[in-house]
Amino acid sequence: MKILVATLAFCCSLNISLVAASPEPWHKLTASEQEALAPVQSQWNGLSEAQQHNFLDIAHHYPDLNTGEKQRFLSRLAAWAKLTPEQRQAARNKYRAFSKVPEEKREQVKQMITQDQKKK
Repeated sequence: MKILVATLAFCCSLNISLVAASPEPWHKLTASEQEALAPVQSQWNGLSEAQQHNFLDIAHHYPDLNTGEKQRFLSRLAAWAKLTPEQRQAARNKYRAFSKVPEEKREQVKQMITQDQKKK
């Protein structure tokens, strides 16, 4: 669950402008960065400097993950990469709304969402 929240938080942060040195071509990334960011390889050179910077920040934590966490991270990043811009914005909005739910009610909200998704 921590990986899901971290991945979602990271993905939501992609629309925040940050100062980055310059766009980094894919072939200049380290092997570890390329492994972590493989799901977005085809989109990499078209990303803004800020987006690349955000992805590189999270890629630096990738080596610290265990095998299961790495698999979950890559799976979720691949799913994110396939979303349309509208779907990404909807996910960001849902994340922001969820982050406003009081901590003591989050589990209840998660269960409601899970039940709702099972109906679909």
